[in-house]
Amino acid sequence: MISARQLLPLLVGAAFGTGGWMYGSRGAGTSTSGNGATADDRLRIASEEIELLQRENESLRSLAQGGGEFAVPQEMIDQVQEDYGLEFLASPVVHMVAGEELGYRIEAAIESRMGPQGIDDRQEAFQRIGWLDPGDKLLEQLVAIKSVGAKGWFDEESGDAWVTDDFDLKNIPDQAVLLRLLVRVLLDQHFPDSSVYPGDDAARAKEALHAGAASGAESRFYAANARAIGFLPSNENSAAARLLLVLSEFIQGLTMFPAMEGKNLADTLYVKGVEEFSDGMRNLPESTFGVVFPNAEKRGGKVDFPEIEDEIYLEESAGYLGIRLWISELGDVGIAEQVARDWSKDGYALFADGEVSTGLMWKVEFQTAGSADIFQEAALQRAGAMAGLESAAELGVLIEATDGRFFRVERISETSVKFVNAAKRDTAEL
Repeated sequence: MISARQLLPLLVGAAFGTGGWMYGSRGAGTSTSGNGATADDRLRIASEEIELLQRENESLRSLAQGGGEFAVPQEMIDQVQEDYGLEFLASPVVHMVAGEELGYRIEAAIESRMGPQGIDDRQEAFQRIGWLDPGDKLLEQLVAIKSVGAKGWFDEESGDAWVTDDFDLKNIPDQAVLLRLLVRVLLDQHFPDSSVYPGDDAARAKEALHAGAASGAESRFYAANARAIGFLPSNENSAAARLLLVLSEFIQGLTMFPAMEGKNLADTLYVKGVEEFSDGMRNLPESTFGVVFPNAEKRGGKVDFPEIEDEIYLEESAGYLGIRLWISELGDVGIAEQVARDWSKDGYALFADGEVSTGLMWKVEFQTAGSADIFQEAALQRAGAMAGLESAAELGVLIEATDGRFFRVERISETSVKFVNAAKRDTAEL
């Protein structure tokens, strides 16, 4: 996919090329027009060419600036403020953009949010852990699930909302989209992200609550319309629904978490009243575990990697959600939920392992030895499968994959397990 910053210079160059061709034609026409064309003809041709260039210039400006702003009806602004007992700190900005351009904007926002090399490091780390298969493209999947068939999108980086150029407020589903976006803008203004990226698991928790609250507003809007007009208009994005089925199970899980667990918690806070809702948004769960179990004692914490002496590119936590998705891919969702619920803390590190490759070390700690046992067996199965073996790996035994990589699963305490995917033999034995 060509990024927006790459696409615009190409289009500008094409416009200049077209303008040059037209200018040449106009010059040629002028040199011969004295033989047949009248002054009126020459003026008409010049006016048409100027109009065409102006349209092209407006198109390029629209591409660069987002296609202008969409005028949000005041009654919708008032409705959102009344529902949540909060006022917009600044007028909500909703841009309009061509549908085919939305994906480029989403791509740029994701890359910006992750920082330099951030998405590339996660692509590699997620494959080393086993959340993604070798052919899966993380960025492409994240962009696709947010853009395919979408009528609107909220940009967490800028706090602005976007609607596509086929958006029409006469349609009830489009009204619902705008309402959802306005809720996201309102919550972002009052409960913004910190200036420092909090880490993937904490970011997923925040996204779950904000997106879940917006989904709740959308659902209530549809319910109110169903009572008023006697039926429920379809709000299904069929293209996105079909796409979700073919994406990796990990991306499916990330996508559904805000729509399910995030919405459940946001709805619970909403029905308790304005003060409870605002307090919940002001004191967001710091992990995906906290989204699912908001009344449980906080879990998580820093995991150290003193054995890694080479440069560490990325340190992150899988968290409750990452553990659950990792185990559920082995086939038993119930067991995955059971083990993830017993998660205490975890951390993984993607690090330099040789001149041109990377290694991945993941340490996971549970509340009980029983959950560590189950996770250990899952890790042994995963290591064996990733190494191309027909059977599971053995605890503490180094195995070499068919592609030359090395895997090892180690029990580092009664309740803790370590999983290593390395490029070098001695690294896997750390």
